[in-house]
Amino acid sequence: MEIPFLVLLALSIPVCAIAGLVLGLSARSKLTLLQGRVAALESELRLARAQAGPAASSAEQQAPASIPEAPIEEAPAPDVPPEPEAEAPRPAGSVPAIQPPVPQPAPRGRDFEETLGSRWAVWVGGVALALGGIFLVRYSIEQNLLSPATRIAFGGLFALALIGAGEWLRRRERSIAVPGVPDANVPSILTAAGTCGAFAAAYAAYALYGLIGPAAAFITLGLIAVLTMVASTLHGPVLAALGLLGAMGSPLLVSSDEPQPWALVIYLAFVVLPAYGVARLRLWRWLALAAATGVLIWTLLIFVLDAQDALPAMVHLVIQGGLGALFLVALPYRAIPDTESGIDRAASIVLLAFAVAAVAASGTVAAGDGRAIFVAAMALVLLATGIRFAPAAPAATWAALTSIGALLIWPIRADLGGTPENLFYQSGDLFAVRPHALEIYLGLALIAPAAIAGAALLRLVRSPDLRLSAVAWYAGAATIGPLLALVAAYWRVADLERSLSFALIAGGLALAFIAATRWLNRQDGAEGAPIRLALGATASAALAALALGLTFALDKGMLTVAFALTALGTAWVSERTGLPALRYAVGAIGLIVLGRLIANPTIVDGHLGPALVGTPTIVDGDPGPILINWLLWGYGVPALTFLGASRLLERSGRDRIVQLTESLGIVFAAFLVFFEIRHALHAGDPLAGDFSLLEAGLLATESLVFAILLTRLDLRRGDPVYRWGSLIFKIMSLALCAGGLLLIENPLLTDDAILGGPVFNALIPAYLLPSLLAAGLALVERRARPRFYSLSSAILSLLLFSAYVGLEIRRLFAGPELALWRDFTQGEHWAYSVALLATGILLLGLGFVRDNRFARLASAAYLVLAVLKVFIVDLANLEGVMRALSFIGLGLVLIGIGLVYQRLLAHRPSNAAIPS
Repeated sequence: MEIPFLVLLALSIPVCAIAGLVLGLSARSKLTLLQGRVAALESELRLARAQAGPAASSAEQQAPASIPEAPIEEAPAPDVPPEPEAEAPRPAGSVPAIQPPVPQPAPRGRDFEETLGSRWAVWVGGVALALGGIFLVRYSIEQNLLSPATRIAFGGLFALALIGAGEWLRRRERSIAVPGVPDANVPSILTAAGTCGAFAAAYAAYALYGLIGPAAAFITLGLIAVLTMVASTLHGPVLAALGLLGAMGSPLLVSSDEPQPWALVIYLAFVVLPAYGVARLRLWRWLALAAATGVLIWTLLIFVLDAQDALPAMVHLVIQGGLGALFLVALPYRAIPDTESGIDRAASIVLLAFAVAAVAASGTVAAGDGRAIFVAAMALVLLATGIRFAPAAPAATWAALTSIGALLIWPIRADLGGTPENLFYQSGDLFAVRPHALEIYLGLALIAPAAIAGAALLRLVRSPDLRLSAVAWYAGAATIGPLLALVAAYWRVADLERSLSFALIAGGLALAFIAATRWLNRQDGAEGAPIRLALGATASAALAALALGLTFALDKGMLTVAFALTALGTAWVSERTGLPALRYAVGAIGLIVLGRLIANPTIVDGHLGPALVGTPTIVDGDPGPILINWLLWGYGVPALTFLGASRLLERSGRDRIVQLTESLGIVFAAFLVFFEIRHALHAGDPLAGDFSLLEAGLLATESLVFAILLTRLDLRRGDPVYRWGSLIFKIMSLALCAGGLLLIENPLLTDDAILGGPVFNALIPAYLLPSLLAAGLALVERRARPRFYSLSSAILSLLLFSAYVGLEIRRLFAGPELALWRDFTQGEHWAYSVALLATGILLLGLGFVRDNRFARLASAAYLVLAVLKVFIVDLANLEGVMRALSFIGLGLVLIGIGLVYQRLLAHRPSNAAIPS
């Protein structure tokens, strides 16, 4: 009869496994022999040291008191080295010579036979045992040799045999450490193989054969996992990981028609305790973190099991949060002083995950009336952990965030059918506030943040030696928590509308923070860094609460004004109290105001006030004076307040906060002028899409004025704010002039009508005024900037002035429309020649008076242009007296310039000649 191939395979694998086990045991015998030899060597070494000890001590006793003065005698070196037992006698008082260290042999490399026999054979043997058992069970199933119950029984017995063998070997094993011969950890491998077999037998009894029900399988798998983790205290971390994985995965292997979330809650609490205990006993922190992560993942699955009742999930979170806080924070840090422990980031992250899960659970409609108790319990667990143990100080802030998150998504409204709705679960019908839910909501909003803030402040006062990292977390819980809770309640209850009630609550909160600041300032350690940091936090929080009160009570642009005035007040308080945190609060308020203006540049939604041109906008029936509108309040007040705040803060040093505050003041002032120009020119709409010549000229004027002011400030007191600010405004002016005035909005190219009369018209603010300002900027830059800066400004001034003169001549002769394709008269041609000559003479005189070589060279350029214009253009286009006058004028001017230069050369000193 031919033996089936599977039978041979099933028989050969156990044989291989036994062979591998024999090889492993053989290697263990070799290790035992080596251990005996090492022990013998150690005993001989101890005996030699014991014999040398009395001899050395007797020699010291016989030595006289004046040993340092005795001559040092060396023992003669014999030709034949003496035996180790016989040592040459030394005279009394002599010092033995120091023998050089005996060189140690280099460690021997790992032998292939040792590696194969001590490690590979054991690992392969363990895997082979597991595979052999699986193949044997498979063969018995295919051949129908055994009944299902018998198969499960044999599988369980095989698993118990492997576990027993592992424990037997562990008890007989003696821990040694021989270099070059690694430990194969045979007992752990056998125990892990037996554990896998036990899991497989229990699951097969439930899923494959139906021998046990879901409850029995559930309990059996959990017991196996727990016992595996307990056994890992003896067999190492691999078995612990296997047990935890089996414990967390066992519920997924058992299915039931009627899910029992409460049983799962009890099961997870039962199996996670051994994991935490083993982690604590063996100091395996990774095991505790993995256990906490596993129960957090199971929270979502508990929700899935029963979406109509969130109570099991909430109880699960409270229990697991408490266990995590106990084993991750309380037990490890119970005897460590606050001054010797920093923030435990891993534990803090795990507790933050519990806080986030608690917020998600509280936001479900299924939470019902137990929501408030659950949020309070979870916040209490986190607060107690964070307050008691400084390494978990972030947990106090997580407690505040838990209450804030719950307030943010609390279902305080209901639809027309009475179904509760929250911020994320809305049906689209009309909503009405539920009175009972609103009472509970407001009670939690008042009690929870106040309790957290009070506990955090007491912790700061009672522990003045805390590290600054922990102080920062406690200060954040005491200040940011109540502020964000107030904002969340205002959002959910008042729906971001004006509310005097919430404004009064914000005022009361500001008074509470002021009282806390005064109380902290009276404490004994008020001069220390921790209390000073807390003082700054509470003072800043008082100002923030005041700003929130103004936000709740005011509308339109007054909110921006209120924040700006708050920043000025904060700077004044900072200068009077010397609290560094308040300086940063000023910068933070400035960024908030900047964000507010970016989000809504027009300050208010709707009409801003009267405009300069177009149809004036009426506000409340009274147009009011020109340029007096919400822009003046929304940008002007912040500009003045932040510039003033920078001066107050600068009294105690010019740091980055001062620079930021002053920069914000400059930005707000620039935006004020910018939007006022657009508001005046676009019928009250500063965000209009069109652009005009007059607007480009006024914006260029604004940029040049700011560039001149900042350059002069940089000359007086060099600072990056002024230096970079002047450079930015100059670049803007160059772009507006070159791109806007000379190209895009040039009336010669657009044919747009020029506003105003023949002389006083839009060309003056568009070209002449920027030209004069550019010349002034060039003069200022001569003393503060490289020559290139001044030169570029001077060239810009000349270009703008030439454009103004040419366009003004065109306006006088052609009317408001100045397009190039319109005809030019003889008088206009002659006027351009006169303008070129006059400009050249003006520049020449300026160059002589100011001793400015650039002006003289520029005058030469204009005169060359005039010569070319007369001899090319005028000769071809002018006739009669106009042509004659053009040439006569050019000749007189050139002769006069020549005479002037001759007189200057005649008065030049003789030593100015160039040497040969």
